[in-house]
Amino acid sequence: MNGFLAEVKDWSGSNGLKLNPTKCNTVDFSLRSEKDMHGLIQSHDCCNIDGTMIESKSSVSYLGISFSSNLCWSSHILIVSKKVFRLTYYIKKLRHSGITQSLIIQFINSCVLPIILYCSPLFFPGLLKKDHIILRRTLRAVSRVSAIPLTQLNDTVVNRHMNSCKHLAKVILSDSEHPLYSQLFPCISSGKTRRNFINIYARTTKYKNSTVPYLARVLCEETNIRKELLQLLNH
Repeated sequence: MNGFLAEVKDWSGSNGLKLNPTKCNTVDFSLRSEKDMHGLIQSHDCCNIDGTMIESKSSVSYLGISFSSNLCWSSHILIVSKKVFRLTYYIKKLRHSGITQSLIIQFINSCVLPIILYCSPLFFPGLLKKDHIILRRTLRAVSRVSAIPLTQLNDTVVNRHMNSCKHLAKVILSDSEHPLYSQLFPCISSGKTRRNFINIYARTTKYKNSTVPYLARVLCEETNIRKELLQLLNH
């Protein structure tokens, strides 16, 4: 890793950039158990740039998504929930000012749901039970202040999420140069069955609840996935 960091530093210097090690962080992602991962990290040299040690963290935010080293999404859901709860204040203000319900719905569709559903094909598959509880609580708060029925709000969330998943799968399968093409391509049926798509075998639960196998499940079992999500949100 330090050799790679040295190459990055050299490339940056030759292109007029200067790396500041004090502003860099490392996050170790792995499917290993926490105990095994700790031992593996201890056996490796600590990352450094020009002798300056790089701080190791358990999570990092990148492009609006909070990634945790244990590959769970609890920290991201908490951040999303806080953002949405802040917006409920403005929904109240809009209602008290006499804004029509159609404009309230438009505000939620334009400003609230995009926060919840941003990159949903990435983190929705791996949400834990406690994450769904937080998500339900958040949607209930939006429903309460906006006077939109919770079932209607949940239907909208699920529909937009499913559309995002199908669009992402279509983009990946239509481009053989896409980084995920080789992983998702096995879901295309060989033609020996009546189904156009088949599920991707996942040996571990962690992998099954990751993006690529989930996209394959959406293509194969869209109705079942939709029902599962609605049950989790309406529970």
